[in-house]
Parts: sequence; C-alpha cells; structure tokens
Amino acid sequence: MIKKGSKELAEKMADLTFSLLEQCQLKQERISKILGLTVAEFKLIRSFRNDKNLKVNDLAKRMDLSSSRLTRILDGLVAKKIINREPSENDRRTMNISLTPKGKKIQNELNETYIKTHEEIVELLPEGGGDAVIFAMEKLNSAMEKWVERLK
Repeated sequence: MIKKGSKELAEKMADLTFSLLEQCQLKQERISKILGLTVAEFKLIRSFRNDKNLKVNDLAKRMDLSSSRLTRILDGLVAKKIINREPSENDRRTMNISLTPKGKKIQNELNETYIKTHEEIVELLPEGGGDAVIFAMEKLNSAMEKWVERLK
C-alpha cells in the first residue's frame, strides 16, 4: 500500500541517494589517489575489514566482482607486494588472500584517512546534527538491507 505523499518522498530519496553515491565515489577516488591506489584496489583492501585472510570466492562475492576482474585486481596488488595469494591448506583449488606487512600498513593508512575524511564531513554538519544524520543513515541502511534481502 502506498502512503499519501510517498511518491514525492521516494522521488526525493532517489535523487538524494544518487547524489550521495556520486559524492561517495568522488571521496573514494580522492582517498585512493592520496594512497597511490586504484579505486578497485582501495575497495579490495577496505573489504578485508578485520579479516586476516579471505578466500578468493568470498572476496568476489563481497565485492560483487567476476572472478576474472578480481584476478586482475589481485595480480596488481601481488605485483605491488600488498597482498599474498596462496592455495588453501584444506583445498588446493581454493586460493586464500592475505595482506602483507606492507598491505597492513596501507590498510591502516586507508582507515585513518577514511576516518579523517569523515571527521571533516561531520564538521560541515550543523551543530548537533551528527546524531540525527547517523540515526537517519542507520534507518535507511536497515531499510535498504531489507529491500535487498527481498530480492534474493
């Protein structure tokens, strides 16, 4: 059932999320450039989060990339000595990816730069507006996750 005014709300949300996506992409490009990475390399390193190693298949799913595209990104990071790619001890057909010491250093720099960038953005919000923004973002993220789950 469509609520009164929901079409206008949906149109505004569509415009805002599109604009926000564009701004987030520009933010990723800026941070990638600062760290000497491509955007794809930035996303891959960021995808590690707190994981020590990841299976190639899991990483491909997490990043929503084809195996061939992921392989090209991994090849570049291996050449830069940022990641290690090794066969799994349990299943030789499975490759495990881990960050090298250099990769961990870059990941730390990436996280610090990412947080600093967001601190700069928070400072541009009206006084006391940060909590309201986080609240709204959490609600929107939750709704988006539910919507995506329904697509499966």
